[in-house]
Amino acid sequence: MQEIAKRLLVALAIVLFAGVSASHSADGRRLALVIGSSAYEAAGNLPNAVSDARQFGAFLSGQGFDTDIVTDADRREMADAVSRFARKIGAEDTALFYFAGHGMQLRGENYLVGTDARLANEFDVAAETLALTDVIGAIEKKAKVALFFLDACRNNPLADRLNQEIEGATRSIATRGLAPVETESAGTMVAFAAAPGQVALDGRGKNSPFTTALIGHLAGPGLEIGTAFKRVIRDVRKATDGKQSPQILSSLSLEFYFNTALPEVEQAPVATPTIDPKTIEIEADFRKALRINTPRIWTFFLAKHRSGDQATIARQMLSQMQPKASTSLFPTPEQGENELSLNRVQRSEIQLALAAKGFGAGNADGVFGAQTRRAIAEYQKSAGISDTGYFNERTARALGLNLLKVEDGLYSAAVARQYMPKDFAGLETDARVWKAIDCDPWQEKVYGSFEGHIYLVMYAQHTTRKSAALAAKRCGGYLATVTSEAENNFIASLFNKDSRLFDSGYDASTNTSYKMGPWIGLIQDPAGREPRGGWQWESREPMSYTRWYKDMPNENKPGDDYAMFYAHRRGKADLGAVYVDTWDDMGETNSTNSFVIEFE
Repeated sequence: MQEIAKRLLVALAIVLFAGVSASHSADGRRLALVIGSSAYEAAGNLPNAVSDARQFGAFLSGQGFDTDIVTDADRREMADAVSRFARKIGAEDTALFYFAGHGMQLRGENYLVGTDARLANEFDVAAETLALTDVIGAIEKKAKVALFFLDACRNNPLADRLNQEIEGATRSIATRGLAPVETESAGTMVAFAAAPGQVALDGRGKNSPFTTALIGHLAGPGLEIGTAFKRVIRDVRKATDGKQSPQILSSLSLEFYFNTALPEVEQAPVATPTIDPKTIEIEADFRKALRINTPRIWTFFLAKHRSGDQATIARQMLSQMQPKASTSLFPTPEQGENELSLNRVQRSEIQLALAAKGFGAGNADGVFGAQTRRAIAEYQKSAGISDTGYFNERTARALGLNLLKVEDGLYSAAVARQYMPKDFAGLETDARVWKAIDCDPWQEKVYGSFEGHIYLVMYAQHTTRKSAALAAKRCGGYLATVTSEAENNFIASLFNKDSRLFDSGYDASTNTSYKMGPWIGLIQDPAGREPRGGWQWESREPMSYTRWYKDMPNENKPGDDYAMFYAHRRGKADLGAVYVDTWDDMGETNSTNSFVIEFE
């Protein structure tokens, strides 16, 4: 554990723009690939992108890099250049990749746009752009040190148009700027020209503010790259009146210098700064939140860590996902306490809990006067919490109190994906949500809350009703019971955004195109009147609501005693856009691609 902590301390120093403790200059060759694209066929002209690439390429050559410069490249030319570059890299080499031009993010993934891109729809993105994760992966796995500089957050009319054409674009499906990335190698640094969601300026002079600052500071004598980048941030903020703030995301555990010469006036050695354990916690939580990447988790992160570079990025991420969110999501301590909406009974519980810990708050009268404020502040200080004197979620957790409000809505991402329970530690507060994420964690899922219950839609191809029921029981829940139109609408909203959760096709024998959705917990007693008699919920709740598809249930074949979400159309039809919120009766041999589990 001591060795792991030591390594984490080193990595964190670079992430937070401080120097690391071990002095190291990379051995091997210095290799660079520089791409700059200005002449976009369908996205207008970026006057400075090619100029930036040539200027930065010349700068790198002057720093001893073997530099390849590629300009105005279409998607294929970019891919070929990256492939050639990756083949050149050896295990002891430093590899640097620079891109100036149009970039975009789609559903949290970053893409570098070729000059031939038109992006008529979202399915063109993979064919007309390069995924940034693929570029990073191809380079970082081969190099000892991998450095990425991305001046690619410039205003992109292609992304703006795509935004308008994709339903739900206001939820940041396609957005301006680039999203943070998770690096895998201990020798990787990724530097963005702008923070997530910000647009990088092309610049009024010959070069962009970002590239100008890079050239101005990276080669400072004896200047470690983390320290140099702090100066880049300062200059870009100043040049853009604070509208653009570069960001660095790094797992770089080695010091790297563009210019290893000592400054003309050698300074006395500076003691290696001690990194506060709180810093380690913030960075660990930030990486967890980055992997989960949902509005709920970013909100929890900000409730726990309200200041610092990571909090700034978290606010930017949340503002992209919830552009209309109130600024009170990031409140002052007093506003944060007000948002908990504590009633008098809860305030009394807090006073009693403080007294039990030895911090006298006076009478447990539910009134937070000066004595209670002082007790809260003293307890917060003793627990390593910012001693504001105002109650917050972190103080509640430390006291063992659960005072957080439970709200209805989508908790996960809108499209099913994997969630690792370890990433939620220290962030997620709802025990019912832990049940959902612990439920077959390797399976992709969507989950959310409605009226105090958690609903999970599990993606599992070709699942029979029996398999679905067993999985629900194993996870500590049951196949969903639906007792109202509002509940039915909520469950339908969880799975209709992901086509993989349906089994769709065409039945030639009935000339019908069908769309089969998730299994639910409705079954028919074989002794009931067919086809509509004897239906009941497995949870034993009374049948107070139904939402059968037209002319269903129809007992199409004996044993059709189980319900799922379902819709169909006569003839051959594309049902991709059909919203499914109705049910049909199916049998034990039928299967679909999902099921809904309910947790109390």
